[in-house]
Amino acid sequence: MIAMSRSFKSSKSAIKDTNALVDSLTDTVKTDFRKNLSGLEEALFERMAEAEKAILESSKAREAMVAGIGTMKKAVEKAQRKFSKNNNLAELKKTMIDLFSDINRLKLANDKISSDISLVLHPNMSAVEAIERFASDLQRFAGTWERIAREIDQSIIDLCDDQTPSELIDLETYISNQGLDRLVGDSVNIESE
Repeated sequence: MIAMSRSFKSSKSAIKDTNALVDSLTDTVKTDFRKNLSGLEEALFERMAEAEKAILESSKAREAMVAGIGTMKKAVEKAQRKFSKNNNLAELKKTMIDLFSDINRLKLANDKISSDISLVLHPNMSAVEAIERFASDLQRFAGTWERIAREIDQSIIDLCDDQTPSELIDLETYISNQGLDRLVGDSVNIESE
């Protein structure tokens, strides 16, 4: 009985250690996942914030450009009507020089908008790249998780004893060696190993 009691206590202690491994694994997975999820969210929010700012600013700038182009077109039409009435080529030329100066200014503004949008279209890290990094980090962490899981499984395997107790084998051998198994005969089947 004493040997059985110690074995039970030992098993109970080992199970407690294995449960601690399970707790450690779940804590590790939660921590790693939370940390990586936080990094992913940050990357995605940063991507959206940069894109939103550039998209809204470019939309506002393009609206202003379109309004300015409309005004410039009216100025050209007015200058043409005036020229057709007074044939003042110098005045038409001045109007056209001013107009082309404004057109060049709009082209520069458009180039800046395109440049800002290009940064949105080709960011340091796209949303897809953020997900790829997240998945890659999780795979890397999964190696550690698997190692701990193997330790848990091995601990459980080590605790599972499906072998016949050596004491039972010793008892059967002792009975057989004493010839006492012949007294029982066929009424009870005792197998020696």
